Amino acid sequence: MFTRVLLAMDLTPKSEILLPCLYSLCPDTNTEIILAYVFDEEEDADPYSSSYKKVYSKLQGYANELMRNGYEAVSIEMPWGEVFEEITRVGDDKEVDLTLVASHGKGFFRSALLGSTTFDLARSSKRPLFVAKTDGDSDNIADDDMLRKLMIPTDFSKKSLVALNLIRSLREHVVVFVHVVERSRNQSDLESKLLNAESRMEELVAEMKLFGIKASYLVDKGAASKKICRWAEEENVSMIAMTKTGAGLVKGLVMGATAQNVTLNSERSLLLLPADEVSND
Repeated sequence: MFTRVLLAMDLTPKSEILLPCLYSLCPDTNTEIILAYVFDEEEDADPYSSSYKKVYSKLQGYANELMRNGYEAVSIEMPWGEVFEEITRVGDDKEVDLTLVASHGKGFFRSALLGSTTFDLARSSKRPLFVAKTDGDSDNIADDDMLRKLMIPTDFSKKSLVALNLIRSLREHVVVFVHVVERSRNQSDLESKLLNAESRMEELVAEMKLFGIKASYLVDKGAASKKICRWAEEENVSMIAMTKTGAGLVKGLVMGATAQNVTLNSERSLLLLPADEVSND
C-alpha cells in the first residue's frame, strides 16, 4: 500500500506512538522507512555537536527497533530549519508516499496549521499525511489496528473519494462512509438531498461488498466537521481518512475547512489525502 514512508520524529514521548502506527499501516517489511528530526539551530545540526550526537543516538535506537521487526531499508535525516518546511522538503526529495506525524493536542495543531507559512505548506502538500492523535481515548492507539475501522467523509465527488484507492485493497476491515448536508433551500430540498445521499451511499456499500469489505453509512444534516467528530467517537473508528484539499464535504470551500476543523477537533487519528490526483470532470 505504501512503499516509502517518512516518520517525522520530535523525540517527545508523543512521537514514540508513530512506530506502532507504522507497523499497522505498513505491515510489509519491504517498506522503506525514513526517520527525520529537524533541528532549530544550524549549530545543533553539526555532526560534531553534542545535540547532534544525542539525537542521532535516539534515532538510531528507533532504526534498530525497526530492523529488529524486519524492516531492512531504514535511513536517518537530520536537517535544520523550519520544521514543516524541512519535513516537506525531505518528503519531496525522497519521494515518499506517506508522512507520519504525531499530534501534541489541539493547541499544537492549532498553532502549527494556522500559522501563515506552515498552514500554506500543509495545504499545498501533495503527499498523504497521517496524523496520530494521542488525545483522550486515543492514548490506547498503540494497541489498536489503524485499519480496523475507517471513517470516510464524502460529498460523492471524485476528490472526496480518493480514499477508495486505499481501501479497495483491504480485507477483513470495516468502513463507515459519512455524508452531511450542510445547506438546503427548504425542507423539501433537504429531504431530497438526504434521500439522494442515502441512495448513493447504498451504491458505495454495495461496491465495497464486491471487494469483500464490510461497509455501512451515516447521513444527516448539520455542521459537517462536528458531525464527523461526533460520529467518529460513537462508531469508535480507528482512523478518519479524508481529502485534505479540494472539494471536501462542501463544494466551493477553499482548502477544506472541514478537513481543517476535523484535524483540529477530532480525537481520532487521521489520514489526510491530497485531492489533486484526480479531476472532477
